Amino acid sequence: MSFEDIARQGVETVVEKTTGIDVKTVKAVAQTGAAAGAAVSAATGLTVAATSGAGITSGLAAAGGVVGGGMATGPAVLAAGPAYLGAKIMNETMFKDQPDLSKEERDARAAARTATSIGAAAGVGVAGVATVAGGASGAAIMGTLAGIGGVVGGGAIAGTAIVAAAPVAAAAAIGYGVYKLFGGK
Repeated sequence: MSFEDIARQGVETVVEKTTGIDVKTVKAVAQTGAAAGAAVSAATGLTVAATSGAGITSGLAAAGGVVGGGMATGPAVLAAGPAYLGAKIMNETMFKDQPDLSKEERDARAAARTATSIGAAAGVGVAGVATVAGGASGAAIMGTLAGIGGVVGGGAIAGTAIVAAAPVAAAAAIGYGVYKLFGGK
């Protein structure tokens, strides 16, 4: 076993023990969200090969066109699939209702399921708003996405991926926060 494997297992154990969050579930949510985002992106023409500004704008416009919008709505459309699937997976695993649990735990999980769904929907809305934060022109949208992507050392395509994946993180954070607030164990 390599040092990296040992370190990874140690970090996962600490996360699970201190937060109560099952790392395997989080990984499944992330992988499903990434796979769904990649599938939607590929279907709309926004692929890794299309990393030119023109390719990205065309892909975003095509994605936005699915809902009758344009380039500005593209990232929100790309975020909808992973957000829905991420919330669904969390609600059916981490926050699943089980009749053998205490009333307090069942109530906490019910509140978390609602909050996770609301968090996912709000995350998609924020993804749309964040995309046009600098303006609704193509250049402004690309500048905003490039700025977001620059946080991780990427460009507009990385920014698009971050904006599309953020609602899953929002759903998880809000759902888990509400779960704990309502006394979840």
